[in-house]
Amino acid sequence: MLEKLDLMVRFWELTARYSTPGDATVLPLSKDEQVELLSWMQLITTDLEVPPPGPLAQNGNALPAQVIGAGTANAVELRGVLARALLVTSAAPIPEGASVLLRVTDAVAGVEYVIPCTVKWVHYASPCSVALAVDGVPTRKSFVGGPRSEPKVTQAWAQASSQVAN
Repeated sequence: MLEKLDLMVRFWELTARYSTPGDATVLPLSKDEQVELLSWMQLITTDLEVPPPGPLAQNGNALPAQVIGAGTANAVELRGVLARALLVTSAAPIPEGASVLLRVTDAVAGVEYVIPCTVKWVHYASPCSVALAVDGVPTRKSFVGGPRSEPKVTQAWAQASSQVAN
């Protein structure tokens, strides 16, 4: 599911930038990015429908995440990634219509995603099922010095190591 999330973050970034051409704070799409967005639109036509409110099936691909906003931070489980929605479950309900941030981190891959969303619908059960509609430009950040990056040796550390070795 993390691979699909990574791809969809790129789609949502391009879509948000395309949707706000007059906004001076958002870079307009280059010609290559416009072609990329059109290609995405052709690929994901079957992934545009948001399911109706209801319980979300458990699956082995779910990712732990956080929903931040509406005055709280809730631990959630990301169970579905669609072009128009992210499907999560939560122990506590999240108000419908609330503006929230979905934060997903993967320590193994060394990446963090922060995705602005609006709560599209809530199915009140145990756990609560929630559909989050992407509402803005998501961010993807790699951890500096994460588990997959090579350790950085500073000059002072290199000198100290060579003195100990001698």
